[in-house]
Amino acid sequence: MPMLWASKLVYSFAKLLEAGREGSLDLGDTFPPEVLAAYKDKRLDVRDMEGGNGLPYNKVVEIVVANAENLKEIESEWEYVGNIIQKIQAAEDADKSSDDFFLETFSSIDAATQCVYGVLKDNKNKRVVVVFRGSTDLSTRDWQTNLSAQLEGMKTPKLLKDSLKGKLKKRVLVHRGFYNYIFNNKRAKGDQRYDMILNDIKPFVEQGYKIYVTGHSLGAALSSLLAFKLAGSDKSWIPKPVTCISYASPMVGTDGFRTAFTLLEQMGHIRYLRVNNDADTVPTIPPFSLGLKRRLMKHVGINLRLYDDSFILSHPNSNGWGFVNAVRNSVLKPVWSVLKYHSLQTHEERMNAQKETLQNLHLNDLYDDGKLLGKEFNRDEL
Repeated sequence: MPMLWASKLVYSFAKLLEAGREGSLDLGDTFPPEVLAAYKDKRLDVRDMEGGNGLPYNKVVEIVVANAENLKEIESEWEYVGNIIQKIQAAEDADKSSDDFFLETFSSIDAATQCVYGVLKDNKNKRVVVVFRGSTDLSTRDWQTNLSAQLEGMKTPKLLKDSLKGKLKKRVLVHRGFYNYIFNNKRAKGDQRYDMILNDIKPFVEQGYKIYVTGHSLGAALSSLLAFKLAGSDKSWIPKPVTCISYASPMVGTDGFRTAFTLLEQMGHIRYLRVNNDADTVPTIPPFSLGLKRRLMKHVGINLRLYDDSFILSHPNSNGWGFVNAVRNSVLKPVWSVLKYHSLQTHEERMNAQKETLQNLHLNDLYDDGKLLGKEFNRDEL
């Protein structure tokens, strides 16, 4: 659930900073004075605050709450955002010493040309969390990215090259728009987002923190690619497994990408829980790539598919689930209700309805479940 809340609050926090930079909102009384001047011309980097911990997350909540009236004008789902904030505050009030969550960096100053992401640090669970924002309005490249569904050859991660065959030794085919947004954005000024993220998380990883990645919609697609890249990297400082928990992700790669991704799962280098509502249209697109050579697009990871009063867990490698999953992932969905079923609020409501069962599940146990992962998925052989 904290991953889901982060995936939602990243939208509101980005809107808040954007309004402050444009001058339509005065953050002078609510924002820490030591970083207020810098953020207007630079991305937000508060890693040096609080003795190197960063900006306490309850301070972030205070900033959002202090600007509640202004946010109501620019945040269409303010009621839900306010509800999330109340839950976070309740957790803090229950234990005043529980301030273990910190904001480290937030890159949104060039949102018109690059994807928006934040880095959080969880001292309690020893996690560094990368969260990507999903699509917003047409003032950014978000929708151009979504619609750039041609294929791009992504270099096969070094840890996989000796285990794959044919062309997969050199590259896997992925959604061009999603790939370019992180790794090859020709409109980027300075470093690519991937290089910035590596720089952001490395100091904490070297202190023993595990890597978590999350996001909603477009943010979910970006989190999938980043987790894949990190998990397959031979950089000695990147800990494994990398964990990705995404919400309402569109498809990001072809069958070869799925093959490589599944191999990383088998090797124990990545854990991926892909959460979506059954009636949501977005996870069914794009069904195939654009361009001269069209190829079917595939989902990856363990899928937690939510219904009003039940859920289903599946994996592409699950025995007998291939055709069933293909039907579930078809575009024949109630598009007239896409906003409802695509929203994180509906995800949370459905997860809460199954809370007693879901809270007793663990990703490690799911990856050891032969029935869920299929007979061919055997990590003991590697």
